[in-house]
Amino acid sequence: MPASPDFSVDVVRHLGAVVVAPRGDVDMATVDRLRAACEPSAGRLVLDLRRVAFLDTSGINFILERQRHADGGGVSFTVVRGPEHVQRLFDIAGLNHRLRFVADPAEALGDDGPAG
Repeated sequence: MPASPDFSVDVVRHLGAVVVAPRGDVDMATVDRLRAACEPSAGRLVLDLRRVAFLDTSGINFILERQRHADGGGVSFTVVRGPEHVQRLFDIAGLNHRLRFVADPAEALGDDGPAG
């Protein structure tokens, strides 16, 4: 299934961290592009959902996969809350207490600025 032309992923590397920010629909057609943008992730991975318009079970499964990877590898994984309709999916699935959510990437990064 071809990826949506309105989907993109921005990646910003910081010292010891990476912020991955998808824009558009995260679904079975786009989740592999998101997965590729998150690899390799050493240190801290911050997934910024603020510009996600739609999230299906493929996206939720990917997020849970990243959390399992972080738990097993001793790395940090943080999710920046998405729009209300996206966050509602996490509420319905009962995942709010399993994932670390913040309102802004800076909360997950502390004082680390972009890598130069």
